[in-house]
Amino acid sequence: MARLVLSGVVANLAGGTLFGWSLVARQASRDVGAPALTAAAVFAVAIAVFTLALLGTRRGLHVLGPRRLLGGAAVAAGAGLGVAATGQVPLALWVGIGLAFGAASGVGYGVSVALVARVSAPRRGAATGLVVAAYAAGPVILGLLAPHAVPVFGWRACAAGLAVAVMGLLAGAAALAPAEGTARWGPPGAEEPADRRTVVPLWVVFAGGAAPGLFVFASAAPLAAGRGLGPATAGVAVSLLAGGNLAGRLVGGWWSDRVGRRPALTAALAVAAASVGGLAGPIEPWVVLSSFAGTGLAYGAVSALVPAATADRVGARAFPRAYSRVFTAWGCAGLAAPVIGGALTGGGQRADLVLLVAVPLIPAALALLLLTPPLPRARV
Repeated sequence: MARLVLSGVVANLAGGTLFGWSLVARQASRDVGAPALTAAAVFAVAIAVFTLALLGTRRGLHVLGPRRLLGGAAVAAGAGLGVAATGQVPLALWVGIGLAFGAASGVGYGVSVALVARVSAPRRGAATGLVVAAYAAGPVILGLLAPHAVPVFGWRACAAGLAVAVMGLLAGAAALAPAEGTARWGPPGAEEPADRRTVVPLWVVFAGGAAPGLFVFASAAPLAAGRGLGPATAGVAVSLLAGGNLAGRLVGGWWSDRVGRRPALTAALAVAAASVGGLAGPIEPWVVLSSFAGTGLAYGAVSALVPAATADRVGARAFPRAYSRVFTAWGCAGLAAPVIGGALTGGGQRADLVLLVAVPLIPAALALLLLTPPLPRARV
């Protein structure tokens, strides 16, 4: 099982670098003569393609198996980043980053969480947390390296170097992954499709639990400025948000193995609600900074706990199909929370209305009560 976890960690470390696109997005768009809005639009397309690719991973796992899928993702990611690095027209960014790299990242993530679903239930939370934390670690590492490397070598050389690194990581993940398709996973009888009593509540929990964090990630800078934080302190707030996200994935998964997925998810939703309250309350720097950290912690925990809870309830063979449906909640929340939350709160400037961002947590908490019990451990 350690080999499965390592494969997932390596694949997600590579795929997560997609979220470092903003580090060179404006420079790349300007260099190819694209409008300023292209930088954000390319990333939006990549996220949409990411979600669609994850939805298609179920069938790919069944027919091709994890090893071939990760090998294909390595080729797509390398080609996409290579096209972006060498292209001289805006289409290179749309095709290279938006389509090819977005698809490779989605496939890598889908395969990774499917692999870790095969870990035994008593250790599944910690293993899932480690794998999804690797996805969050990718952009953190790029954020440390890019400010020093891009001014010296230029964004094109850095993108080409990233292409080589991502291809190598995904190829290594493929070598570690099993070759067989999901038809051979698990004992007989473990592949019944999950019913709506499992998928729908988990969908609501994921959407509602992730919405506050996605809003704060999208509005972090103006939200911090609106609370009276200076540029340096605002930078600390954003760092705490990212650090909390990473820590929440690691700690949340590990803790859930000891207390159970439902209590851990309940605690994550409570932390999210308290953190939103802190962002809407008195403007004290320590309260604001703590709330940024708490929001990241809760978002990271939900991101780790939902796939683990899905695997608990449907088993390894049915997991790719069930989780691909549950994961669309993240895509919906990622589109709706920043737009609706930003419109309602003036981009986070209206402190008295920030509490509205916590409203999705109410149906998420109610959905926890409707979750079906996990499968017996012998069938997982």
